[in-house]
Amino acid sequence: MGNCKTLKTEHIPLVKRMMEVGKAVLQKNNFSDLNDVRMGFHRPPFCSIAHLHLHVLAPASQLGFLSRIYYRINSYWFITAEQLIERLQTENAAS
Repeated sequence: MGNCKTLKTEHIPLVKRMMEVGKAVLQKNNFSDLNDVRMGFHRPPFCSIAHLHLHVLAPASQLGFLSRIYYRINSYWFITAEQLIERLQTENAAS
């Protein structure tokens, strides 16, 4: 799998599973405030690693200035996992 733009509707369960694993890792490391987490993917061409991988950022409220810009919701460089799922569902409904 290349990146978030190559995903299709059938990949929604994969994205959801990646999110579950991210949450489990956080909880295993005693991070319990799952409302203070940002999960998502770099948007091409801003992918420095050539395989699909989920970023799990926590606590999101303590991101530095540049990270808050870079990983913000509706960023040019980053799409949250929730936004990606919504986009894939919308594309399926349109087709």
